[in-house]
Amino acid sequence: MAFALAGKLRCGLLGCCALSMSAHAQNEPDTSAPVWVRALLDVRLVDAGPAPSWTDHGPGAMRYGGSYTDTGFERATRLVLSEAAVRVGASLPWDVRAEAQINVQPDIADGYRPWLVQATLRKEWGRADNGWSIQGGVMNVPFSLENVGPAWSPEFTISASALDSWLWEDISLAGLESEWWHVTSSGLRLGALAGAGYGGDQIGRLLALRGWVLGDTIGGINGTLALPRDLGRAHIFNEGDHRPTLYGLLSCSDADDIVGVNVGYLDNLGDQSDPGVWRTHFTTVGLTLHLPLRIEVLAQYLDGVATVHSPPNDSALSAYYVLLSHHFKQQRLSVRYDAFRVRDLDGGPVSTNQRGHATTASYEVQFGLRHRLALEYMWMNSHRDVTGELNPTPTGWQVSYRFWY
Repeated sequence: MAFALAGKLRCGLLGCCALSMSAHAQNEPDTSAPVWVRALLDVRLVDAGPAPSWTDHGPGAMRYGGSYTDTGFERATRLVLSEAAVRVGASLPWDVRAEAQINVQPDIADGYRPWLVQATLRKEWGRADNGWSIQGGVMNVPFSLENVGPAWSPEFTISASALDSWLWEDISLAGLESEWWHVTSSGLRLGALAGAGYGGDQIGRLLALRGWVLGDTIGGINGTLALPRDLGRAHIFNEGDHRPTLYGLLSCSDADDIVGVNVGYLDNLGDQSDPGVWRTHFTTVGLTLHLPLRIEVLAQYLDGVATVHSPPNDSALSAYYVLLSHHFKQQRLSVRYDAFRVRDLDGGPVSTNQRGHATTASYEVQFGLRHRLALEYMWMNSHRDVTGELNPTPTGWQVSYRFWY
């Protein structure tokens, strides 16, 4: 029971607990059961382009793109398997909880190889209003406000913001995390979390070489991600200098959960004297508002720097988004505005400069507890110096059918 209650508080720590639809809350696994299993299947009809997506080593900044033809780029409409995920959990002796998740995302992984997204052991002490926990294993950093749906998928739109897309695709660590939570006598909810993990030696490299994108990649510790042109693929987990990545998160929300604020920081402590190791650090600030008429507002900002000794690709990273969402009965309507930038800091032979913004509109309807149909349309204006004035993916749409068991 303590685990289930504290797990809900952990969602509050991230500013997400009250953001979920009631049907989704009913889909959460029963963590008091000795063993539980959950699965997700997401099939989509997609249209994007005209440039090929970054998943095909192209310049496109959406998950799906077009194709090369004899006459240039061409848009493409197709039916795809976007995601298959399995989560399992178990109650172990001494009130320890075990949980694991694997994902299959064929276009992103360049095949059907399963990625290990999560594998943790968690122990908690205290009560729902005052306690602390230790968690160890394979995990992502808990900074995203959007990826709070089933199997860590985006909850409000099909595609997450550029900011949260990067947090979930590029960071997968093996380490330890400790969390503390407290509810004051006046109802103020306070939280603090600190973690350390290995495998973050190339955090930030993806943004410097590829730039920001909008999608819903769920990275795994054994996964690789496509890089532009002939640069091959980047390993998500990369450890060379034997220094841990450190991160922390502080949060506060009022008694009625109307306003929630959190501040997170990450530093991979990269030793740049070790070939291929990047030194990356960033700060993120998140705000959630729960307004009358079942209107929710999310806003998040990230600012950081990624540097590498050789070749010169030092870059400043920044992104923010504002999301407005209204849900009524089993339906949700959301609109989000994104802005993102990569700024070249070293004037190397290949510029890493990128500037862009995007608007996303999404409509979701949930049938019962297990089915969701969603429609999303995106308008994007993104430019990188290496591609000149090309705007490779100005628009794109996708229709998603999700089954969650």
